[in-house]
Amino acid sequence: MGKIEDFSKVIKVVTELTEVSEDAILGRSREAEVVDARWMVICLMREKGYSTKEIASLMCHPIRTVNHALKGFSDRAKYSNNGIGNIFSLARQQLL
Repeated sequence: MGKIEDFSKVIKVVTELTEVSEDAILGRSREAEVVDARWMVICLMREKGYSTKEIASLMCHPIRTVNHALKGFSDRAKYSNNGIGNIFSLARQQLL
């Protein structure tokens, strides 16, 4: 499967589970639920073996945004009360 297909599949799963639109995920919103969904996409793409540069290019975001997401997602998922860690686990299972 190619990069675009992988990315489309990840975005589709995350949008279904979080109910955050693809446009919002790829946009610049800083609302917590959108940031959670965006960071989830970034982390799932990284787990699929994509580099930060590739992820940044696919999402049209700076590399520093991708790096920040990769460094902060586990803490955000652990300490957040919105269940983002559980949603991430479900997304990971659906992408296997």
